[in-house]
Amino acid sequence: MLGAQLTGTPLFAQNEISGETPVKKEKESLVADNDIVFRLFGKTREDLFSNYLHITRSEQTEFTEALMQYENEKAPFTEERIALLRLYNEKFQSVDEQMMTELTKSIIKNDKEFVSLQIRYYRRMIKLLGSNRAAMFFQLDNYLELSSRLYIQDGLPFIKELETDRKLAVARLQTDIH
Repeated sequence: MLGAQLTGTPLFAQNEISGETPVKKEKESLVADNDIVFRLFGKTREDLFSNYLHITRSEQTEFTEALMQYENEKAPFTEERIALLRLYNEKFQSVDEQMMTELTKSIIKNDKEFVSLQIRYYRRMIKLLGSNRAAMFFQLDNYLELSSRLYIQDGLPFIKELETDRKLAVARLQTDIH
């Protein structure tokens, strides 16, 4: 999984997460993830889910508990993804075929295990929210994951080069149009 979560500074230069995101003590393991989501969307993951899914007061406690359990079980996958990205970034100039193969296999394995977790929680969310809102839950979760992955991939060396080329092409195209 060459992508996960990042803040405004490159992930690979970070050692600490800022205290900008207001989260409760029991949610400390989610601070890094919420900090990124907060920086991207201006809200915590919990707020986004609660608002988007129209969680009622009577559902709030049980939903928050299920969300926190899901996020806590998801955390090792995210941490592994970040570790793999750090390794890739640190070794970018010297990555050989064997190391790239191992990194790619690790990323794919991580993805498969993460999907298994989603399937398990999808069943739970159906019971809690019904089919429609359970589907919406995972649409939003996937959207937040993909947004975070894209954000982090901007920091990868070859993606930076690709984005620079893309921006130059867009600038040329805009100049040609005007």
